Amino acid sequence: MLEKFKNRGFAVVAINLEPAQRQAVLPLLAAMRIGFVPAESDWAWAEQQYGVTGTPAAALIDQQGRIVFRPEVRDAATRAGLERQVEALLDRPERLMSR
Repeated sequence: MLEKFKNRGFAVVAINLEPAQRQAVLPLLAAMRIGFVPAESDWAWAEQQYGVTGTPAAALIDQQGRIVFRPEVRDAATRAGLERQVEALLDRPERLMSR
């Protein structure tokens, strides 16, 4: 999905909430052919900022940092739904995004 939408301003931000597991996370991402390194934070920050209470957790966040959708991708159909949500967010007029 990143490849499909990256030229439209879409970005993926991953946050590892267990920095002690860094040595396990990086090889896993490499095996999954994920080419970015996650940022690191802690559980208190994740819960306060985005309501994350467990992992894995995903959120589609607009340019103002607001959660607009919490996807649960389990199969091709739910992945297609996520793609539609991303496309709808990217197609929103600028004036709506700046409110």
